[in-house]
Amino acid sequence: MLDYRVVYIGARCLMHHCDPYNEAQLMQVYFEEGGERLPAPKPGQTQQYLAAQQLYPPTAELFFAPFAIPGWKTSYVLWILCTVLLVTTAAYLVCEAGQRYAQGPPFYLACIVLINSGIVFSGANPAGLAVALCIIGVCCILQNRAPKIGVICLAASLAIKPHDAGFVWLYLLLMGGTYRRAARQTLVILAILAAISIAWISSVSPHWLHEIRSNLTIYSSVGATNDPAGGTSSMMVNLQPLFAAFRNDPVFYNLCTYVILAPFLIAWALVTRHASRLTSEGIWLGLAAIATLSLLPVYHRPHDAKILLLTLPACAVLYAQRGVMALMGLMFTTAGIAITSDLPLAALNLANAAPQPGPFSISRTLRVFAGHPIGIVLLAVSAFYVGVFVMHCRLEFQKSDRESL
Repeated sequence: MLDYRVVYIGARCLMHHCDPYNEAQLMQVYFEEGGERLPAPKPGQTQQYLAAQQLYPPTAELFFAPFAIPGWKTSYVLWILCTVLLVTTAAYLVCEAGQRYAQGPPFYLACIVLINSGIVFSGANPAGLAVALCIIGVCCILQNRAPKIGVICLAASLAIKPHDAGFVWLYLLLMGGTYRRAARQTLVILAILAAISIAWISSVSPHWLHEIRSNLTIYSSVGATNDPAGGTSSMMVNLQPLFAAFRNDPVFYNLCTYVILAPFLIAWALVTRHASRLTSEGIWLGLAAIATLSLLPVYHRPHDAKILLLTLPACAVLYAQRGVMALMGLMFTTAGIAITSDLPLAALNLANAAPQPGPFSISRTLRVFAGHPIGIVLLAVSAFYVGVFVMHCRLEFQKSDRESL
């Protein structure tokens, strides 16, 4: 419940015309809403309330505010109902798209995702809503089914958590044609939402940009909740925790992450620019590649990994081919979904402890990999789907060139 408590208190603060990014003003609303006080800190220690860490952009507050009108219990239940409805709808849409190529894998993998969504549902993290809206939006656009609704859903997803839907939006933009038009329409809606939300936020928080940057810095500092070398780093799905285990320096672990991912992103982007010549099978393969890659370069947790639902149609495309490629597609897709699911993650978290930062050695590297398997598995899944996407596109382009001759 803590994930949604943060959202609820921030929105209530804004509706009371106080600054949600200012800790003092936010905590006043928190205690007025019945928030519990922490025990007095020991000498030399500082006290930090998680409810004070408001990190969502102003555009997200437009969607949080309506849910903050009723009391806490009603608001919490309504948010959960919306999350369950949208996540289930998203799973249904990708399952339906995948079953056009193969019946079995999309259905069973979608069931695994839904069964392992208890933390997203009960914690009511906004990632559930944002990822579901992203999936619904891109499915509607790619299949030309209610594309206007798809554009609205994708814009809402970008407004709530832009780092969840940003790469999917980029995919539509790079593909060109009707997809680029949809991406532009999404951007227009997002710009309107941004103008409205910034005007609203600025009336109570003229320095909101500086404050949110400060909150982000504090949130990711050494020993904080989002420290990639901290106690919760084993539950992060991005690559930074792998490198932070050797040197907890943002310049170092971010540079290493970007160097590793750059070849995959560049290859994917270059091929995507010519995706207007692709069949629907190739488009789903490209979407699976970027959906997995999007989790690795910036901060994400298992809630955000529900975006791997977008790999199900691609898995079905490969499964329909039979042979080795079908087996590999099923294996990699299942691995990505399983490693980010609630029950396997709970077992993994109990079995492994993230090692403290220290010098490089072979034995230490093995311990680091054992303590952070999520990033390694997702990197392997990303490499697989990028490779398959590039090979598929190459064959399609060669076939198209032969036919044109």
